[in-house]
Amino acid sequence: MSNQRRSIYFMTSMVAAVCVLFSVARSQGSFYSLATVHFDVQYQREISDSDAQKVADYLQQDYSYLSEKLGIDFKKKLEVRIYGSEGKFLSSTNQKRPWRAAIYWRGVLHMQPVQALVTRNILEQSLSFELANALLEQTAGQGCPRWLRESFAVYHSGMMASLTPPIGVRLASFSDLDQDLQSYPNPPQIDDVRYILGLTMKFFVEEYGEEKTLGIYKMFNGSTSIEDLFKKAFKQELSTIERTWANYIAAGTDNFRKTK
Repeated sequence: MSNQRRSIYFMTSMVAAVCVLFSVARSQGSFYSLATVHFDVQYQREISDSDAQKVADYLQQDYSYLSEKLGIDFKKKLEVRIYGSEGKFLSSTNQKRPWRAAIYWRGVLHMQPVQALVTRNILEQSLSFELANALLEQTAGQGCPRWLRESFAVYHSGMMASLTPPIGVRLASFSDLDQDLQSYPNPPQIDDVRYILGLTMKFFVEEYGEEKTLGIYKMFNGSTSIEDLFKKAFKQELSTIERTWANYIAAGTDNFRKTK
């Protein structure tokens, strides 16, 4: 073999080796894909096909329930990413601590490894909470406040059963809930905020019925104020509703203190 041919052969081999290494590196960080009618589930190689299917099946089932109850549908498929490790989840979602099992962030539902959530017995709860937030995010641009969206998400997920009720809470208006969500984004304070959010949705359901309460979300249109929407849906002024709700929250948290 001539020196020129040896040089060409060596360069060709080196390029091939680099391409192989690049391909391996990409496959290690890539996602497999599983599609349903409303979801595109992406999962890393550490996640089994059966676990990915479990997530897809649950989300599809829960979505069917939510879309019927709320009268809201996704305009396009929701992307779901299941990471192969806690560290990959944290780095990909800009989270500093792993207290969130999943997070709907930047239009994607991100998840920690399935089996880790199964072990902690929070898989379905976490998926239901984030799915409700993802579906209701479509109403945010139409004027639906965050406190009202997350109140339903907490209530729907069943999260309240795993939270300890705070004691002696005093609130004056629904906007206080939005302020608390911004001020206390992490545990342990966020647990108290979420409990009150769930209690808020419980108040609406008990006071006005589930059909009227859940029907409020599809009424937001971007041009009608929440005062007018609440008056139309619940036949009461917003100030009256807030006063009754504030007393309900105070009584509920005071009663918890008395039973301890």
